[in-house]
Amino acid sequence: MSDPDSINRSGGKDHQRLMGPDGQPLFVLVPVAEYETLTNLGDAAGEMSRAHAILAERLGGAPAGVAHRIAEGENPVRVWREFRGLKAVALARAAGISPAYLSEIETGKKDGTFRTMASIARVLGVSLDDLAPAADEAGKRLRERNALIDGVRAHVRTLVTLVTGPVDFNTAAVRRTVTSLAADAVALKAQDCNPDGWLDGVLAGVRDVLDLVDKAEGDIIATAQKAQHALEHIVKQPAFQPPDHAGDLQPASSAVTAAE
Repeated sequence: MSDPDSINRSGGKDHQRLMGPDGQPLFVLVPVAEYETLTNLGDAAGEMSRAHAILAERLGGAPAGVAHRIAEGENPVRVWREFRGLKAVALARAAGISPAYLSEIETGKKDGTFRTMASIARVLGVSLDDLAPAADEAGKRLRERNALIDGVRAHVRTLVTLVTGPVDFNTAAVRRTVTSLAADAVALKAQDCNPDGWLDGVLAGVRDVLDLVDKAEGDIIATAQKAQHALEHIVKQPAFQPPDHAGDLQPASSAVTAAE
């Protein structure tokens, strides 16, 4: 360190500077009170910086903690609300809904309407997708299975209406319906869902219906062909053929006048 002779008093506040061998200042001596003030200012700046970082994180994408809680099955609305530091009453009031309704949404007792969830997402500063529950593979498979069961039942009802209802029998409509019915039934059996052999009976019925439709359409074609041949025979009779000469088409009265 430089010797006392290298101490230079300069500056408006009479701070002592310790100069180095090259004549450049290395240290500045300040009073303790001023040093403590500078330290406090530094601590305050650090706290402000950390607060800004936390705020930026909260306004940004979902952090790992939020994603993990949602993946574990917690309700996304509650997780995001707690992450934003909001009380349930405050969120409900800002979203324009009752606290009781919000509680039912967060506990899974009710599904919020599109408008309600959009309002909640706006208040929380997230997208609607962020408020969607985590994908549950078991639940997804169950919903797909239920959709197939509903499809099979709907096709059966349609088929019954086509066959026994007041509408005219239409083999093309019946064929389309049983084809869709068979597709859903096969997909359902592939999921090992066949309560009491119900689908076996459905598929057997589908085969019988298709056989009868094929026969009916074949009979229709055969009948139409027979009718065509019969019609050809009729229209080729001499009675349907025009005379060879145009004069033969004159009215009888005209022929008598010409003879006179």
